[in-house]
Amino acid sequence: MPKAYLSRAELKAMVEKLPRVRMAHLPTPLEEMPRLSAALKGPGGATGPRILIKGEDMTGLAFGGNKARHYEFEMAEVRDNGFDTLINIMDYHSNNARMTAAAANKMGMKYVLVLKNAKGRPVQGNLLIDKVLGAELHLLDEAQSEKAHEYAAKLQRQMEREGRKVYLLQDHLFPRIVGMVGFVLGGLELQEQLEQMGIKKAHIFGVAGRSLCGLILTANNLGLDWKFTGVTVTYDPTLDKYIFAHSQDIKDLLGLPVTFAESDMALLDQYVGEGYGVMTDAVAEAIHLAASTDAIITDPNYTGTVMAALIDQIRKGHVKPDETVVFLHTGGLPAVFAFAEELAAWKG
Repeated sequence: MPKAYLSRAELKAMVEKLPRVRMAHLPTPLEEMPRLSAALKGPGGATGPRILIKGEDMTGLAFGGNKARHYEFEMAEVRDNGFDTLINIMDYHSNNARMTAAAANKMGMKYVLVLKNAKGRPVQGNLLIDKVLGAELHLLDEAQSEKAHEYAAKLQRQMEREGRKVYLLQDHLFPRIVGMVGFVLGGLELQEQLEQMGIKKAHIFGVAGRSLCGLILTANNLGLDWKFTGVTVTYDPTLDKYIFAHSQDIKDLLGLPVTFAESDMALLDQYVGEGYGVMTDAVAEAIHLAASTDAIITDPNYTGTVMAALIDQIRKGHVKPDETVVFLHTGGLPAVFAFAEELAAWKG
């Protein structure tokens, strides 16, 4: 940790030196979840901790999500470098795919979406929204998906021959770290909200990803008394490749005194189940419990998994009754409809 922490103004200035296009609905709310807390008991019947929810699902951009903060900076980067076309490679139920389509529309850019394992899938959830938003969809089967990047690169070359300047997101560093940039500002926003509530010490639960790393950067550079638990939601890519490999990149980009390390968050990898996109019974319970108590809807891939982890950790006594928990709701709501039959059939 640095000998002298940054001020909020200094940290904010480091982020705001980057080009930005305002498109997210900010600030997002920080609200209590008192009925969920009352419903959860630790060992011996201990009451649940105070639970707050940071509503990143309310950012706008076609059903909202954490990536709205990302695109305020990413779209400025793409625009300022003269690109007029975006190509994105994602899985068929990707939130990233949907929100990139919305951001591209806001910028008047052509959006080409290469979706892996998508051929023959029901047009539902995020895939439906991709279509409604007017993305040029390339739905790959399982065999084609193994060479998805080659497929996208061929599209890029074809469109460049037609005179377009094409940005293939997977070929650039900035998209891999921009989520951390947006959530450094998100961390400043969260600190102010907690301060207004008289809270200095918090335990933040979220997906083990870039958004959580952005909050860690805020905490480390301001010297905040925040603890972090990151929940793994997929086996591929590995967290080393996905986030930890970029700790120096984000430090260099913003000129920060200190970055983040794997030791800055407790990692929970036991809630993934069979893998990304396969809902476990614990996730189904968590979705129903959060909805039936405080009317919070979580999704089967991301926030439902984090909620399942939080519920289990409280029941096992790993989260103490005197803690204040902040649940980072990163969105993903269209996926709920893609799991309609499974969620409707769940009996508890």
